[in-house]
Amino acid sequence: MIFFLPVRDLAVVVRLPPSAFFFVMSLGSVHFGCGAKIPESLHTVDESNTIHWHQIEPNRSGKMKTLLRDIQNDHGPISAVVFDRFYAEEAFSFRIREICPDALLVLDMQDIHSLRLGRQCLVEETDRHRNKNTSNRSMRMTKKLMDKVMEFDPSLLNSTGSKRREKAYDTFLRELASVYRSDLVLVCSTDEMKLFESWNIHKRKLVPASFFCMEAGDGMPSKTTTCPTSYAFGDRKDFVTVGGFKHAPNVDAVKLLRYEIWPRIRERLPDARMHVYGAYPPPLILSMQDEKSGFIVHGQVEDIDEVLSKSRVLLAPLRFGAGVKGKIVDAWRCGCPVVTTPVGAEGMMGEDERSDVASDGNKFIKMNDGRWGGLIASDTDEFVDAAVKAYTQKELWERYQGKGSDLLNQLFNGRVNLPVVESGIRDAVASLRQRRRLDVVGAILW
Repeated sequence: MIFFLPVRDLAVVVRLPPSAFFFVMSLGSVHFGCGAKIPESLHTVDESNTIHWHQIEPNRSGKMKTLLRDIQNDHGPISAVVFDRFYAEEAFSFRIREICPDALLVLDMQDIHSLRLGRQCLVEETDRHRNKNTSNRSMRMTKKLMDKVMEFDPSLLNSTGSKRREKAYDTFLRELASVYRSDLVLVCSTDEMKLFESWNIHKRKLVPASFFCMEAGDGMPSKTTTCPTSYAFGDRKDFVTVGGFKHAPNVDAVKLLRYEIWPRIRERLPDARMHVYGAYPPPLILSMQDEKSGFIVHGQVEDIDEVLSKSRVLLAPLRFGAGVKGKIVDAWRCGCPVVTTPVGAEGMMGEDERSDVASDGNKFIKMNDGRWGGLIASDTDEFVDAAVKAYTQKELWERYQGKGSDLLNQLFNGRVNLPVVESGIRDAVASLRQRRRLDVVGAILW
C-alpha cells in the first residue's frame, strides 16, 4: 500500500492519478491525503474502490496519527509515503516516521523551488537596474539575461541581500535537508537530476519521474491522454497562453506578452488574437483585456484540451521558472506547437537535442530547424519573429507538431516512465534498512 501526501493543486492531479492507477495494479491500494477540500470528481476516478482520499486538517497531529493507524488497521502496513514537494515532507515526515517507521519516505520534488526563486531574483534585479534612473518600468528579455538565468545554481546563492535572495537561499537549504531526510527522491527532468548530482546527492536516492502521458483507452484520466481530435493547420486560429496566476513565472510571462511582445506580433498579424487562460487572475491581469488589440483575458477554463486543440500556437515567454512545463506537455498532447524560451524548453529535449545544445555555441539555435516541438527564443526580437513564423508557415508548423508528438512519446510516455518509478520504489522498499545504514547525513537529520 502506498500513501501520497498531500495533494495540493492541478499540477499534482495531472501527475499523480496515472501513477495511482499504475500502483493499484502492482502495489495494491493507494491513499491520497489532501489538505484542501477534496473535489467530488476525484472520488469518482476509481470504480474499484482501491484509491482512497482523506482530508487532512492542518496542525492536528493527533488526528494525523489516528488516520495513519486507521489506514493500517483497515488496509495493512503502509509500504511507502510520497510527499508532494519538500514542505509536505517538512510538515508530515516526522509523524509518518513515528507511526510507520518501516515506510519508505519518498519526496516528489515537482521542481527545484530554490532554482525557480533564484532565477526570479536575477530577472527582477535586472529589471530594477535597467529602470533605476527612469520612471519607465519596462521589462525586457535578452540573450544575456537568459544565459545568466540558465547558468544559475542556487547552491551559489548567499543569504545576504534582498529578501527574495534570502528566501531563495533558505529554500535551497530546506530542500536539501528534505532530500537528505527522504529515502528516495522523484526528480522531474535530467537537467534537475544533474543539479542534484552536482550537490553530491547519491544516484541511488534519485529516480526520474516526469509527466506520465497515456494513450486514450489505457484506463487513465482524460487529462493525461493525447487529445482524440487534432485539428489541421487551416482549422486552427489565434495564439494562446496558459498558466495559473498564483505562479509568479506565469504572471511575469503574461506581462511580457501584453506590453513587449504582443503589440509587435499584432502589427504583423492584424487579424490574430491572443487568448490568455489561467485560474486566479489578479486585477493587474484582468486589466490587460483589450478587444481592440486582440488581447483577450479569459481566466479559468473548463476544458483546456478543447482550447489547445483549436489554437494554432501556444506562446510561453518564460523568463524564469524550473521543472517541466505542464502547459507545453498539454499543448503537444493537443497537437499545438509552442514558442517559448530556454527556460520553457528546459527538461523537454531528447538525447539528440541535448547533445546538439551542448555542442553548439549558439545554444538553442539548432532546435529551431524543426528538431523541437516549436521554436525557442532567447530575446524579444527572436520571440516575435518565431511566433509569426510558427503561425504563418504551414509546412514548418506541421513539422513542429510532429516533433512535439515525438518528444511527448519519447520523454513523457507513461507506459515507459511509470514502471521506472514503480521499480525504483520497489527496490527501495526491499533495501530500506541497508539504504538507511548507508545514508549517514540523512540519519544525522533524523
